[in-house]
Amino acid sequence: WESVNNGDETAAAAEVTGKLARSGSYASSLSDAWIWPFLWQGNTSLFTGMFKLVEDRLNAQKDTSYGVQLILLVEDSVKFYSSYLSVLYGELLKQSMAVANETMAAKEKLMRMYSRPKILLCTNYEEAMDIYERYADNVIGVITDAGFPRNGQHDPLAGVVMAQKMLEQRPELPLMLQSAQGEDSEVARRATAIGAKFASKGSSSLLMELRDFMTEEMKFGPLVFRDANTSKALGTVSTVTQLLSTWEQLPLSSVAYHARRADLSKWFLARSEFQLAKRFRASNYPGDFIDSNGKERPDWLRNWILSEARANRNKLASNVENVQYADPSLPIVRLGSGALGGKGRGLRFLNSLVEEYGLENLMPDLQISVPRCFILATGVYDRFMEENNLLVPALNAKDDEEVLSLFSEAKLPADVMDQLHTYLASMTKPLAVRSSSLFEDAFLRPFAGVYATTMLPNSSPSIATRVKELAAAVKRVYASTHKKDALAYAEMTGNRAEEEKMAVILQEIVGTEQDGYYYPTLAGVANSIDFYPPSNAEPQHGCAQIALGLGSAVVDGMPCVQHLNLGLPSRPVGADESMMPVTALDLSAPVHMGAFVESDSEGAGIVQLPPEFGVMRTFPRSAKVEVAPEAAHNVPGLMHDVHGEQVVFKHGYNEAHAIAPAKKQRQAATLSRISLKQLIQSEVPLPQALSFMLRLCSLGLGCPVELEFALKLRKTPDAKHELHILQVRPQSEVTASHHAKALRFKYLPGSDYSAVASTHALGHGSFENISDVIYVSPETYASCSREQIAQEISALNKKLRAEGRRYLIMSPGRWGNADGTRGVPVKWSDIDGAGFIVETAVEGESVPLSQGSHFFQNILSFGIGYATVNSDEIADASDAGMEVADYSFFESLPTTPHEGKLVRHVQLDAPLEIVVDGISRRGVVMKPGKPFDLYVGQVDAFMALQETAYGSLS
Repeated sequence: WESVNNGDETAAAAEVTGKLARSGSYASSLSDAWIWPFLWQGNTSLFTGMFKLVEDRLNAQKDTSYGVQLILLVEDSVKFYSSYLSVLYGELLKQSMAVANETMAAKEKLMRMYSRPKILLCTNYEEAMDIYERYADNVIGVITDAGFPRNGQHDPLAGVVMAQKMLEQRPELPLMLQSAQGEDSEVARRATAIGAKFASKGSSSLLMELRDFMTEEMKFGPLVFRDANTSKALGTVSTVTQLLSTWEQLPLSSVAYHARRADLSKWFLARSEFQLAKRFRASNYPGDFIDSNGKERPDWLRNWILSEARANRNKLASNVENVQYADPSLPIVRLGSGALGGKGRGLRFLNSLVEEYGLENLMPDLQISVPRCFILATGVYDRFMEENNLLVPALNAKDDEEVLSLFSEAKLPADVMDQLHTYLASMTKPLAVRSSSLFEDAFLRPFAGVYATTMLPNSSPSIATRVKELAAAVKRVYASTHKKDALAYAEMTGNRAEEEKMAVILQEIVGTEQDGYYYPTLAGVANSIDFYPPSNAEPQHGCAQIALGLGSAVVDGMPCVQHLNLGLPSRPVGADESMMPVTALDLSAPVHMGAFVESDSEGAGIVQLPPEFGVMRTFPRSAKVEVAPEAAHNVPGLMHDVHGEQVVFKHGYNEAHAIAPAKKQRQAATLSRISLKQLIQSEVPLPQALSFMLRLCSLGLGCPVELEFALKLRKTPDAKHELHILQVRPQSEVTASHHAKALRFKYLPGSDYSAVASTHALGHGSFENISDVIYVSPETYASCSREQIAQEISALNKKLRAEGRRYLIMSPGRWGNADGTRGVPVKWSDIDGAGFIVETAVEGESVPLSQGSHFFQNILSFGIGYATVNSDEIADASDAGMEVADYSFFESLPTTPHEGKLVRHVQLDAPLEIVVDGISRRGVVMKPGKPFDLYVGQVDAFMALQETAYGSLS
């Protein structure tokens, strides 16, 4: 390194450089040493450039393996390359600073800083070609002198020869050739002839020309879109967000012009977006965008670029911290640091599936998507709690009203209020303000329903009012973290309340407005495991609970829903469509800010509309669909439903602007009324779509899952029906810790250990706190009046309900048989206090099970355990031999004073141990002193090990 202040010393330095080059002391390969003198002329940025130049040479080999780009500087003049370093690294720094305003996570921004293009300085021909040949695919631009040493001798045209070779291999490569000769020299003419840009070293604006070359040719800085014919600027973009909106509006001729110049791949490479740039560079326009008539399709190219860029934005936006720079098309935008919470993580997972598998185009006539959402991360909650000093007062509050009062009076951070204002400026649809707590991240401890959710009409003409309502809703969600129920639940699950943090999700409500109410066509919850499958269906088929309008009727356990086994969708169980109300959001309802309000109450704006609001109209589906082999290849093993039928159909899967013949046929269609049955079984492939999504999410999370969804029917012939997946979480009945022992078991104990053992049980988990048994012996059932039996059962049920005591009830025949010919003719109100229901076979009679009846609907709605013993529906005789219904055991127990003449009531000293595996359909009622873990769990585990080692023991 040298500090030189006069021309003689400059010449001396150049002479030394030349001697070193001629002597071969300069590296001709990367393994050799390299020596660079530098000339300092008072600019301190030279020192930074010197250090970075050394770092770049040392890191080049490893960094390029990850896609990092290189700028090749070939110059043997100490004076000139010393001057160039300040310009080159200055432009790279500007580019890195510009990236800081992009929509991406802090980690991604840091990686972009580290992934900036490297500058490699070469001072002779052999060294330059060696580096170029090693890293040709990573070279983003070349800046070279016209003359420098070649074969140990100074060659005045070495740069021209090198440039010609490089451009023959890569015609689109930005290359600047410099020379001490002027613009009208032979070198300048040869540079222009081979497609290189020429700059004269004698120009007073040389460094400015160098900056312009980096900006315009190498695409550092803003990207300028130009008219294909006049080169007039049509728009300038500095961010990907700006690029997306401008690219969408560009004339197709300009799209084709920039595609032929590979401008987009250059721009993304300069910004260190390697994967996207690689995909764009690999595409061939027009070759890859020719239709069947041989016509170029720049519209296809434009749509493909938009799709790829937006998908890439989605990946980077999972941790967005500044909504101000977010692309409006992004599905998830985040504010603040910290975690997204359980629901937030689920939404990010769902969006990754939509992007990876192209779910929006996967099925015919049905678009699968996730509503856009804005997430206030847990860092905002932390700031809110700290700035208002709320933690200790909230933990010490005497009741929920005091908690809400504390939080209502507190203030959200000013910058957060500003961002909410910005968000609502463009979001005018109704909003769901949902909790997403940190504890919800605990995979096996779902907190569903513990915290608050608020529906906001978001309909005030005043944005200030809407911001105020939204802020109040956010604070209400924060306050619900410290409700007594939430604190008790956290303690029960082994968590410390003070460690809880809350993210808040602002999610656009799916639906349309009708007569001042807002609601989707239908909504509900789908589960991987159906614990109450109808006859001839299996638990593994999965199920869905469906309500008209918003899904709160399903979540809140209201009886106005239909239960649909996805393997047998033609046999729904539940309310008749004509009797199903429509759950909707009243857009004119006042927003309550001063109390905890449940999402299903009128105070929250949620109302039940009469069934006529649920009348469904849509344009019927096209008659013919075709299987898409591309889709089947994209999602291997998931493209068939439980009956082996293919569920993904579309010709020309994921093609931009594909024209399907069926689309023209649909133009003549009219808006038609359809029933719920028609919707499920013919118009919309809803069962297939839900089955597919359940299996896809189960594979991704590694466990059975639960999905919340909403469906909107199309209102125009060319549109698709819309299936929106609102949330995904582990299916709580399978993963929750208090059900863990009932996950799987097949072994059933004999009558020495169990009072009831069934291979045809419904429900899942442990049915606890049942120490009362009401039963009808087979002898009494066969010989006595069944109407009188029903009356005695009703009286016992009334007494035990009044005392708050759940009970097990068992009898031969079918419960609820109207005329008493096949069972006890009770009404549901006569046994609605039961916690577990058992039906046993009647000797010599064929009695169908209660499944499919209104009794079955009530069993499902209230989560009651159910088992049959030795029924005619058991296909395997060996299963029937395993079953137990030990009436004699109950007969041996002392009776209670208030039992009837025909119906016995016994009360045990300790609760019965009742366990059901809803997947294998096994259910047991253990006898006192015979614990399930010892006599079933351990035996079943041993048998499973033996079967694994030696095969089936049967």
